[in-house]
Amino acid sequence: MTQLLNHFNMPGSSFPGAVGIRFCRSLQLRVAVAMACAVMFLTLAGLIGSAKAQLQADRYTVSGTVADAENGESLVGATIFVPALGVGSTTNQYGFFTISLPADSVTVVFGHLGYEPVTLTRMLDADLRLDVALEPSALFLDEVAVVATAGESSVQETQMSQVKLPISQIEALPALLGEVDILKVVQLLPGVQSGVEGTTGIYVRGGGPDQNLFLLDGTQIYNPSHIFGFLSTFNGDAIKDVSLLKGGFPARYGGRLSSVVDLTMKEGNLKNFEGTASIGLLSSRITLEGPIKRDRASFLIAARRSYADLLARPIMAAASDNIFGYYFYDFNAKSNIILSGRDRIYISSYAGHDRAYFKFQSQYPGEPSYDDALGWRNWVTTLRWNRVLGPRLFANTIIGYTRYRLQTKLEEVYGRDYYETAYISGIQDFHARIDLEYTTGTRHYMRFGVAGILHDFQTGALTERYGFGTEPAVDTTYTPNSITKATEFQAYFEDEVRLSQRVKVNAGVHASGFLVEGEQYMSVQPRLSLWFGLDDRSSLKASLATMQQYIHLLATTRGLSLPTDLWVPATDRVSPQRAFQVAVGYARTLWQDRFDLTLEGFYKRMNDLIEYTEGASHLSAAFGNWEDKVTSGKGASYGGEVLVQKKSGRTTGWIGYTLSRSDREFESLNQGRVFPYRYDRRHDVSLVVSHRLRPTLDLSATWVYGTGQAITLPVGQLVIANDEFANDFWYSRDHWRYRDVLSDRNAVRMPAYHRLDLSIRWHKQRSRTDRTLSLGVYNAYSRRNAFSVYADTDWRTGIAQFKKISVLPIVPSIVYQLKF
Repeated sequence: MTQLLNHFNMPGSSFPGAVGIRFCRSLQLRVAVAMACAVMFLTLAGLIGSAKAQLQADRYTVSGTVADAENGESLVGATIFVPALGVGSTTNQYGFFTISLPADSVTVVFGHLGYEPVTLTRMLDADLRLDVALEPSALFLDEVAVVATAGESSVQETQMSQVKLPISQIEALPALLGEVDILKVVQLLPGVQSGVEGTTGIYVRGGGPDQNLFLLDGTQIYNPSHIFGFLSTFNGDAIKDVSLLKGGFPARYGGRLSSVVDLTMKEGNLKNFEGTASIGLLSSRITLEGPIKRDRASFLIAARRSYADLLARPIMAAASDNIFGYYFYDFNAKSNIILSGRDRIYISSYAGHDRAYFKFQSQYPGEPSYDDALGWRNWVTTLRWNRVLGPRLFANTIIGYTRYRLQTKLEEVYGRDYYETAYISGIQDFHARIDLEYTTGTRHYMRFGVAGILHDFQTGALTERYGFGTEPAVDTTYTPNSITKATEFQAYFEDEVRLSQRVKVNAGVHASGFLVEGEQYMSVQPRLSLWFGLDDRSSLKASLATMQQYIHLLATTRGLSLPTDLWVPATDRVSPQRAFQVAVGYARTLWQDRFDLTLEGFYKRMNDLIEYTEGASHLSAAFGNWEDKVTSGKGASYGGEVLVQKKSGRTTGWIGYTLSRSDREFESLNQGRVFPYRYDRRHDVSLVVSHRLRPTLDLSATWVYGTGQAITLPVGQLVIANDEFANDFWYSRDHWRYRDVLSDRNAVRMPAYHRLDLSIRWHKQRSRTDRTLSLGVYNAYSRRNAFSVYADTDWRTGIAQFKKISVLPIVPSIVYQLKF
């Protein structure tokens, strides 16, 4: 009970301009108990109401699946609408739907964005199973103007702070070096900040990079980046569906404070064999998919590799004794097996590897030779079993494995003497989960489930080996017990209740626990979302969510997703991260339902965040206990977001704007004073547009603007006689020494960031192949955006000057793609 109360002990805000909400143990406990009682009350009331309705009139359940008619892929978020009754439903993540209707002749309209609607009329006198296939719409249909598509608008959804991105729209947008990158498109959404120039890191509503849960087919993936964060691991050719959740978290999600990026891989074509191959400046890709047994089983294989190292290696070998290079690859595979009308099994895997290396083999005696390497890899495997237990009950069972591992090696040989050092860190998880979905009539949609995770944290093992001539080698391991084992469990229940035609509620509770080295943490996290329909085209929304996260990320370098970033667990000395977020919003469709407008305001409070102490790093932590190298603190973020989005027609895109503030407070940093988070960006604007001129030609452009990053720079110098402080690290000129006087932490701003990207694509169709040539320009007007800023002192005058480093001027790209 003490630990439960400690979880709810969230001290009040001391941040300037903060809302001033204060939490105490009794208040938080009352909120949790009250919300749990509310969930049970709403559920019981709804069940009683459903029972009364069942007595008053016979009702039957229509259930089934919605799929793509061309390839058999299940369609996520397809709408099922009954115009005569004004009720509807949507398919879940696996294409399954269920809806309860009165006994009568009913007309049901099935629709999905980009597909022709299907209308079916049936006499309903018993439970009915319908498996529907939708044909893709013609390229020049300006809109799919059916009432079913209204369900695809955020106006009718209880869930707020969620954005779904069609993969076709992602592929059409400009990309750095022509590499389609899902996370770089996510960065263009309101409430999401990017890291430094060109990288894929995302910082959602003031949160850190470790507070984002990346799910690939339901299994978490750590450090989802290539090339030190400049490219994400997700191959767009293998991805079917992308969803970003920034707040209003339903009870089924847990383990992270700031966001959920949920990606679903393609299932493989059940009808015909097909493939895609492309070649660009950085890498080449190939994807193959097709039926194992037509309409019963399918496969998908997708691979990607960079090849700069292969092209440069012969040139370097001929020109010098140095061989250095860098490469990455990733591989996706999936199999989809339909066992029966009720059972389906998915097996999916992902493997990715990055490696940088440097080798020098001298041809002259007496000179040293070097063999250095830095590499990291991800491995993810998931087994899923979908089971339709009844017309109203659907079950999904997952067993998964994920592993991230970093390894560095430095080796120097000088004659008969040698020196070797290696550093290894990583994390691996085994997890199992079962989720159930149950509907009662048209008023209740209940989800509940349990999950367990076995964590293995390798928090940095540093080894050293050296020898001189014929003397025995010396081996030293500095952190022999660097593996920490932990167990995490989760259980949840949520119910989406339609109280009336104008009011819906999603109420739930997420419970979790964490056991690590004899320490136990428990958490009860209430979740609540409210929807109030103003009319058929507009609604108000509100949400409340408490979150708890049991793992931390110790970032080596701010802004870059480096492989040396260290994942560590909560321990008896380091508490789990906790957050509380409230949000309110307004949603409306505009101009004959062609546009979606979303306005949202949020406030988020975070506790028990950790950072390295001044001067500490992953290497210093490897020489001792990492817990001695960190400090804990708290943070707050609040602001407003605007999103105007057009999802269909010849012209698609969005305009996004964020006005926000994010602060941090650590007792041992900045003398205990509040300071701006490095990625506190007051203003953030994005403009995204894609236009199809004709079936063979389309154009796209993105423009972004953001307030400069917050950094720490010198604001003055101390001038001291040369004979004083002789042991300090100073620089000297004549008889004087100078020492920089730093500003408060993150008190200085880089110049504002803005950039324009353009692309054009030509399509050419043949009888059996489709060809696409893509030309793009990153940073079209070559804005010299600051990657970093530093102070450089003129040794002759002693005057400091601020200089910026820019890494990405105008960058052209070309990609040729062939579909067959």
